[in-house]
Amino acid sequence: MKYRIDISSVAEAEADSAFLQLSQVTSPERASQWYAGLLKVIESLSQMPSRCSLARENDYFSQEIVRYFTVEGATYTE
Repeated sequence: MKYRIDISSVAEAEADSAFLQLSQVTSPERASQWYAGLLKVIESLSQMPSRCSLARENDYFSQEIVRYFTVEGATYTE
């Protein structure tokens, strides 16, 4: 089953802003790779959205809001 993915105008604006900031601190090519990866991840939610946990703000919406993120190269310390 394929699900519809709706991207809010706020989320789209924030992604565009992140792209612009990333292109200033890395390179336009790297920022473009990141943005393409973001779009690919968002589209992948149309196939299996339940693999992601519900977002904390889920209770405030009439439809499920999922959380999807990846952290590369991070270290957790207590």
